[in-house]
Amino acid sequence: MTRRWVVSRAEADQGTASIFVLGLIVVLFAVVGLVADGGRSVNARVAIMDNAEQAARVAANQLDAADLSAGVITIDQDDAAAAATAFLVAAGYDAGRANVEVDGNQVTVTVDDQVPTTLLQLAGIRSFTVHGEASARAALGINDELGAP
Repeated sequence: MTRRWVVSRAEADQGTASIFVLGLIVVLFAVVGLVADGGRSVNARVAIMDNAEQAARVAANQLDAADLSAGVITIDQDDAAAAATAFLVAAGYDAGRANVEVDGNQVTVTVDDQVPTTLLQLAGIRSFTVHGEASARAALGINDELGAP
C-alpha cells in the first residue's frame, strides 16, 4: 500500500500572507523615512537659505570708510568676509563650508551643510547636503547715490 500525500491548496498557501505583510512593512518604513527625512531636508534648506541671506546682508554693511567719505560705495572685502563668517559660525555652521565673494558693492554668500538622516540610515543613507546661496548689495538711498533721497 502506497501512501499519497494530498496537499490541499489552502495548505500550500500558508505563509504567503506573512511574507506579503513583511514586504509591506519594509515599504511603509521606506515611505515614512522619506517623509520624515524629506521634511528635515526642506527645513534645513529653508534655514540655510535664510542664514545665507542674513550673512550677505551683514557683509554688505561693511563699507569702506575711506571710499564712503569720497562719495563712493564699496564694500571692504576683508571686513565683509569676516562679518559673514562670524554670523554663520554663530548660527552653527562650520566656517570652512562658507564662501564669501565681494564684487564691487555686491556680496554673495554660499553655504553648504550636512544634515544627518534618521530613518533613512536604515537604508544606508547617513546624511544629505543642503546648499544655500544669497546676494546682497550695499546701497545708500533709493538711487545708490550720496545725498539722493
